[in-house]
Amino acid sequence: MKRNRSQAVVCRNGKLLLVEHRMKGRDFFNLPGGGIEEDETPAEAALRELSEEAGVEGRVIRPLAIEYKPDLESRIFTFLVEIPEDAVPQKGTDPELSEEEQTIVGVSWFSLREIPERDRAYLFGAGLMRIPEFHDEVLKWPDDVISYPMEP
Repeated sequence: MKRNRSQAVVCRNGKLLLVEHRMKGRDFFNLPGGGIEEDETPAEAALRELSEEAGVEGRVIRPLAIEYKPDLESRIFTFLVEIPEDAVPQKGTDPELSEEEQTIVGVSWFSLREIPERDRAYLFGAGLMRIPEFHDEVLKWPDDVISYPMEP
């Protein structure tokens, strides 16, 4: 079985904490997260990854989702995590990568409108709709707007 992953959803004032990565010539935004180590639970892994990638400590509030990765051999566990109000996330590192291999560009807070649609799609699979403030926001979106990219 391939390695399972775990990730943290951190919300503050209607925004999500996302990590910006640069890999293979493109930037993308995702939740703080990564591989689960042999000696830890998925919840412990989510908190460790949050600390490594965003430099903040958190507390798991509840699980949000368990997804199967496209290979159907491994899973992604997602947790709603709370951080202290005065915590200031900062760009971290991936300890499994050398300095030259680092992909983390930064961390920042984003509203749903500020997140590229491609990256937003992954958030819905991660259980974003199980968080009342985001669920309520999506219900306000108009029915007649289609934002899927058009074919050339």
